Amino acid sequence: MKTRYLLVADRLEDLNPEFDLGVCLSTELIGRGIAVDYLDFPATDPEQPSDDYLGSLPVREILSSDAGREPFWELGPDRTADVREYRVILQRKDPPVDEGFISRTRHFEEAPQKIVQINRPPATYELSEHTAALRFPEFAAPTAVCSSLEDLVEAVRVLPGEAVLKPENTYCGIGIQFFEPGVSEEKLTAYWDEWKPHVIVQPFLEAIETSGDLRILTINDKVLGSVLRVPAKGSRLANLHQGAVAARLEPTPRQLEACRVVAEELNPLGLYLLGLDFIGDDLTEVNFTSPTTIVQVNRVNGIRADIELVDELERMWRARSQLSS
Repeated sequence: MKTRYLLVADRLEDLNPEFDLGVCLSTELIGRGIAVDYLDFPATDPEQPSDDYLGSLPVREILSSDAGREPFWELGPDRTADVREYRVILQRKDPPVDEGFISRTRHFEEAPQKIVQINRPPATYELSEHTAALRFPEFAAPTAVCSSLEDLVEAVRVLPGEAVLKPENTYCGIGIQFFEPGVSEEKLTAYWDEWKPHVIVQPFLEAIETSGDLRILTINDKVLGSVLRVPAKGSRLANLHQGAVAARLEPTPRQLEACRVVAEELNPLGLYLLGLDFIGDDLTEVNFTSPTTIVQVNRVNGIRADIELVDELERMWRARSQLSS
């Protein structure tokens, strides 16, 4: 039987091939002769029992992949697949981690353990990317998780300088705002009403303006590469989707040590592919639902991290196969 991977992702119209790790990896996989099927995750029916859900996945094979082409994927006809056909499942559904995300992702917890899932539920929805750094206080930026308006007002007021507010359940810089210590309670109330029930408060870190935000991609205990995201002129948002540009910056020893410690704790939970974000030496987020930037990592460093990633996925599958035989 042909080696086959499953790519679980957003609707085609919501994918951005320039940034999408799944598009990048599918190109490398097909080049190796590995078949890749695409599952339109939001279109699946989460109300089915898990056995039925996993036994009748509505997929289309990706026949060819080219991020610079329109359409970027050439897809085969619809067919129904059993999850046991796959050696690797790439979970690439973007946040928000809402009820739709959770109700569908839960089914994949029942997939055979010998299938490599990147990344594996339930950790992908039980943990928050915006608060996971708090598990590592020796590396994390000061962070408050506010569950009420009163908590939010207090967290902003106690900071000596400007505060950065972000919703707990968004991505790509959506909802991030900056507030001075003396901001009116009316403005904080408006922010809370829009983004409750949980809001993250962090101090503004000046390194975002002097250097940028460093993303380091890791798989297991290996660093795949890094990319500095520099905000566009007049902006403080270091997200590539918000106009930031990619540049090269070597990680510091402290950042690399943080990567090692974080991977050591999160890998056993099934979170193998991580995108760690640093402003200066402060860890601000740990991305694991569908971490991106592998394309930019390749470009700014002149490497092929996608090749190394696929090599590692194949190694993981062989190791699991030996354990289950």
